[in-house]
Amino acid sequence: MKHTIISMMAVICILAVGVPRARATLITIEITAVVDSVDDQGNYLEGKIEVGDIITGTYTYESTTPDSNPSSYIGHYWHYDPPAGISLMVGGFDFRTDPGNIEFLIGIVNDGTSGDDSYWLISYNNLPLSNGTLVDSIGWQLNDPTGNALTSTDLPTTPPVLDDWQSIVGLRLEGDRAFIIGATVTSAIPEPATITLLVLGALILNSKKLRKD
Repeated sequence: MKHTIISMMAVICILAVGVPRARATLITIEITAVVDSVDDQGNYLEGKIEVGDIITGTYTYESTTPDSNPSSYIGHYWHYDPPAGISLMVGGFDFRTDPGNIEFLIGIVNDGTSGDDSYWLISYNNLPLSNGTLVDSIGWQLNDPTGNALTSTDLPTTPPVLDDWQSIVGLRLEGDRAFIIGATVTSAIPEPATITLLVLGALILNSKKLRKD
């Protein structure tokens, strides 16, 4: 028992040392969605995905990714390196960013030209489905016409609070110009490992501040 506790403390210490040194954190958000519509006239999905089916998966991004958009009210955070991207499962199919060719964008609009806020993510390069069908894009978008959901264009380290968004455009999976799946995200929460890293980082920063004071 004593050996186990010592081992756990060692792991926590290693993580703790790594967080402030890199000042960067991989953020992984777990999402759940319900399929609202399926347009698959060519039967590329083989009838395996229907309205009401549940989509589960995650998306991952780097907290210190720079904003490439010069606009004061738009943030574009492009990711090109693994493990960034999105991975979803529904109907026995995996919809996943190609880890060898990542082009993953998280976009933020704070008080846009019409006063609205937006949060979106999209993966442009994705692995084909198990039956060979190509997947063109995997994306999710949230809008708030009141402009109250966001306070800046900074890349958030926490998932969007769904209740803050009045217009949930939804999750869309599109493939080979042949199918479109529409879904509504019902849950977005941090992955447990992400929570641990964020808590450790906060504790370390607070500890440093207390020592300075």
